[in-house]
Amino acid sequence: MLRRANARVQHLDSLLKERGQDPDADLVPPNRWEELADWCDEKLAGRVVLAPAARRGLKKAEFADVALAGRCLIWLATTCRDRRLNVGGSLANVTLEAGIENAPCGGDTFRFDFHGQRLDADWHIKNGGNTRAPALCLRIYYAWDEATQQIVVAEMPAHRRTGAT
Repeated sequence: MLRRANARVQHLDSLLKERGQDPDADLVPPNRWEELADWCDEKLAGRVVLAPAARRGLKKAEFADVALAGRCLIWLATTCRDRRLNVGGSLANVTLEAGIENAPCGGDTFRFDFHGQRLDADWHIKNGGNTRAPALCLRIYYAWDEATQQIVVAEMPAHRRTGAT
């Protein structure tokens, strides 16, 4: 049922785009971390979903630019998801905006549970610079869920803590 609903939404979005209308043109991300999860649930529903660890990360977020994180989620919901659905080219090292890049996690890939299944967070959006300072470092780790055809954000907005950190 969910797959059919998602297919219907995708079809309606494509019809709007064919008519020169962008259904996401008026998307404006919030400027407060407290609002980001609800905004994502409402505006990006069926395209991007936040896993529990990502939601917890928002509650203690120190990264300064909330709107930037929101724009990255919009990119995941639109460009990234469209490429996944339509096999539209590589996502490796794609620049989202100045200083923000999408890249494979490589050796930092990790598994996580989401709605009864195991997914691999094998991609992340990151800002430039080699810093782990929470106010300056943006990381959005995510996976593609084939069953629901949506992006699942595993963790955000800080650098993932591992045994090596």
